[in-house]
Amino acid sequence: MNPLLAQFLAEANDLLASVDDGLLQLERNPGDPELVNEVFRAAHTFKGSSGLFDFPELTRLTHAAEDLLDAVRGGRLALDSGMVDDLLAAFDLIRGWLAHVTTHERLPATAGNDAAGLITKLRAPLGGGPEAADQDQGPAVVRRIDPPPDWLAELGTQWLIETATWLDTTSSTLRFLRYLPDRDCFFRAEDPLHLVRQVPGLDKLVVIRPDEWPSIEDYDEYACLLSFVLATRASAGELDYLFRYVPDQVAVVELDAAAINRHLAGEDEEEAAPVAEAGAEPLHVDAELAADARAVLTAAHRTLAVGEPSGTQLLALTGSVVSAAYALGVPLDLTGADREAVNAAIEGVLGRAPAEGAAQPPGVDPPVLEQLAARPAPEPAGRADDAGGQVGTRVLKVDQEKVDRLMELVGELNVAKNGLTFLAAAAEEEFGSRALSRRIKDQYAGLHRIAEELQAAVMDVRMLPLSVAFSRFPRLVRDLSRRLGKTIELVTEGEDTMADKDVIEALGDPLVHLVRNSLDHGIETSGERVAAGKPATARLTLAAVADGDAVLVEVSDDGRGVDPERVKRKAYEKGLISEEELESLTDTEAVDLVFRPGFSTADQVSDLSGRGVGMDAVRASVEKLGGSVTMRSQLGSGTTTRLRLPLSMAVTQVMVVSVGGQRFGIPVDLVVETVRVPAAEMGRVLHQDVVVMRGEVVPVIDLARALEMPWSQEESRDRAVLVVSVNGQRVGLLVEQFHREVDVILKPMEGLLAHAAEFSGTALLGDGLVLLVLNLKEVLGLAARVA
Repeated sequence: MNPLLAQFLAEANDLLASVDDGLLQLERNPGDPELVNEVFRAAHTFKGSSGLFDFPELTRLTHAAEDLLDAVRGGRLALDSGMVDDLLAAFDLIRGWLAHVTTHERLPATAGNDAAGLITKLRAPLGGGPEAADQDQGPAVVRRIDPPPDWLAELGTQWLIETATWLDTTSSTLRFLRYLPDRDCFFRAEDPLHLVRQVPGLDKLVVIRPDEWPSIEDYDEYACLLSFVLATRASAGELDYLFRYVPDQVAVVELDAAAINRHLAGEDEEEAAPVAEAGAEPLHVDAELAADARAVLTAAHRTLAVGEPSGTQLLALTGSVVSAAYALGVPLDLTGADREAVNAAIEGVLGRAPAEGAAQPPGVDPPVLEQLAARPAPEPAGRADDAGGQVGTRVLKVDQEKVDRLMELVGELNVAKNGLTFLAAAAEEEFGSRALSRRIKDQYAGLHRIAEELQAAVMDVRMLPLSVAFSRFPRLVRDLSRRLGKTIELVTEGEDTMADKDVIEALGDPLVHLVRNSLDHGIETSGERVAAGKPATARLTLAAVADGDAVLVEVSDDGRGVDPERVKRKAYEKGLISEEELESLTDTEAVDLVFRPGFSTADQVSDLSGRGVGMDAVRASVEKLGGSVTMRSQLGSGTTTRLRLPLSMAVTQVMVVSVGGQRFGIPVDLVVETVRVPAAEMGRVLHQDVVVMRGEVVPVIDLARALEMPWSQEESRDRAVLVVSVNGQRVGLLVEQFHREVDVILKPMEGLLAHAAEFSGTALLGDGLVLLVLNLKEVLGLAARVA
């Protein structure tokens, strides 16, 4: 992929997220001028970046969105929910396009048709188009001037004579424009060349260079020294619209043949006086624009060095090179230039000598390039080796696959490290060398410390804030609350709480289920809330907090709560509980019924809920992550669902046990204790082995029998029982032998065992053997079926 395109795609996601977040905040606080400017700047930056590539539909759509935001920014329009809907829809469409571009490096074939309707909606508040919008924007930026100004001579006498002769045969007029960019225009993200290239109906363009270029000592590569004079058949409204951000730098006159002839005859002429538009605010951007321009040129140079671009790619690349060169104060004309000429121009602008035999790029002033090459690059204001000069943080974006690969290598290092303990045991037992065994153990201790530090460092890189998971919900709550006719305020707390990226990614679907359930079932309409003595606006809270080696995430609302009697009645009607349970279940146990497969309290099935596949899917997803779900609710006051998740899924601590000569791993989080029970103390209740521990009857499951393994234990031998807690219930697992706890990198099941639900994954031990890690919830289910 083109490096420039890859960089644009990487940055686009952040810009689009900023636009979405800003629009949602603007809808709640439409009068915040700083917020409007922030959204406008993000949209403007995205539009400018997209213009470097051959994506005309994308540029047109973002242009329409930018114009609407500019009208809001200038106070000409008041932002309403309908406009926000259209803007969000536009950027949603753009996000889908970029996903297609990531794979195919081009927009979808339907992009033009998809964008047409949205562009019409976005331009409707402006009056339907640039000309209509002009009528609502107060006085025009320019006015017709007659007689013509002095600068008309820049177009050349011969061309003016021919143009006057042609105009004399018609009743038409022609518009002439002079554009004097400010010296520091680049620092405001203004691109003079890009502007003049967009002028429609262009008949003549002249680039005016300074009468004398500054000396090398006085030359400022960040200052624009050029100006432009052009002739066009475009209307005054089109020109006003195009140069709307720089009205004070533009003068436009409308002349007929007689006016041009008066100029050629040398009659008295009056200088054009442009009328500045009130309220036009210059766009302020980061002063590192020039450094960005150099980065663009460097990336373009690398692209041209690795291969031959297609005609379309070269055209887009040439446009970005010309714009970047102008940002550095170097005028380029690369019209019709081939790959070698463009590459030579880049080298010249960057201060490198063109390659031997390379064509001299057209339009480049050699003395200027020589001066640039001779002038040393400006020293950065704050350098990394200057303790007082560095500002902000240094952030390096790394591809996710590279971090995953690092984690795999850490796992392999742990396996290799654990192998030393087996080697030490072999040195002492097989070869009788206790001294060698001790030296191996010393080496193991040092390697163990390094491996742990490396693992912690890689894990820290994988950690992400919960704000990544929470970021999707402001938009989701806004859209669904409007659809349901409810007024809901979303509050997020603890967004800075960190968790492993795999946990963050897997948390998305359960949270979506819980939020949709709260919006549809839990929260009342504004009328119902007022009648119940509550505020009309409901409150939905997403909160996160670290808890040791786990993270707690809560979804709570102040809605109607769960009615335990109604839940029990619905569960009984659906055959999920017996008549005895209907009478005996406590309120807390009744609330827990909502997690039963197939349970729903909805009277009607909708596309939001009511099918009974939401809450049980939440519990299944969270338990698959090694976590747990609990719910507490108070009728009339609201509901809180708490998810407890491990901080990391990459490294798992397991207890190793063996049954029938085969070793298995059991997550340490589920282990309560290990005990050895005399055979005589084992009991049996209703065909189930049990043991009494501290006054509590604990059922005991024969793990070998549950896994259908051929193993039996001597009648008189003490029983090794591993007590675990699954879904709040204590169960004993009868095993052959206990081993030690180990940290493992858990890998998912593949191949023939991919659908074996009783195993959650595999891990490699230090002695080279593969450890199967059990999914105890499924194992207990197997045991129940076997019994």
